[in-house]
Amino acid sequence: MTGIYLALAGLALVWAIQGAAWRVLVRKEVLSSVLGGIFVLGIAWNVKAVLPGMSAEALVGLSFQFFGAALLVAMYGLRPAILMLALVTVLVALLSDWTLEAALRQYLVLGLMPALVAHGVNYLIQRLLPKHMFIFILGRGYVAGVMSVIIPAIFLFTTHQAFSPKELGLSNDIVDWVVTLVILSFTEGSLTGMVLAVFVVYKPHWVVCLNDTEYLQGISEPRKMP
Repeated sequence: MTGIYLALAGLALVWAIQGAAWRVLVRKEVLSSVLGGIFVLGIAWNVKAVLPGMSAEALVGLSFQFFGAALLVAMYGLRPAILMLALVTVLVALLSDWTLEAALRQYLVLGLMPALVAHGVNYLIQRLLPKHMFIFILGRGYVAGVMSVIIPAIFLFTTHQAFSPKELGLSNDIVDWVVTLVILSFTEGSLTGMVLAVFVVYKPHWVVCLNDTEYLQGISEPRKMP
């Protein structure tokens, strides 16, 4: 499996560095948030979120409290987020006892898959909903955050149930898994939405994907009396 994980991660990184999108990460006004984000997520990925009495091995990857992929996609876009998540994975792997296969698996499950889901949600919001600051924060923050946990988790759980349920003991822990999934997904969405809202208000230059022309024009222009 290591070869498959390595190939998938490699393809994602090659795609991410194509074009100029990743260059936003090295902008002077953004670089501090990038370095800080990598450090904070490196810590967050080491925080266990298993409820008392639950088996960590039976929860199929639901052992981290804050993934951060949806927040990075909302702030910088998909390609830069993929690169940042790779750097977070490298940082955590160097500071922990992860093997190469474990690091690649965590990158795909906690980084790449949630980022792709968040990007899909953001795309739908961009296409279907009006350009409003509330929609930007709620949709790209809360909704994208929730879905970035739920969809990859369901995919992972279904895959394990199909190929190795007895090995991981999942058949007896479905209820625990669902409970944990609900808690983690809403935690992810809430944290993503709150942090994004704070950055939009106090550090808007960090939120590269926020287009002032689209989202702030209606607020900055005074209304004309009829």
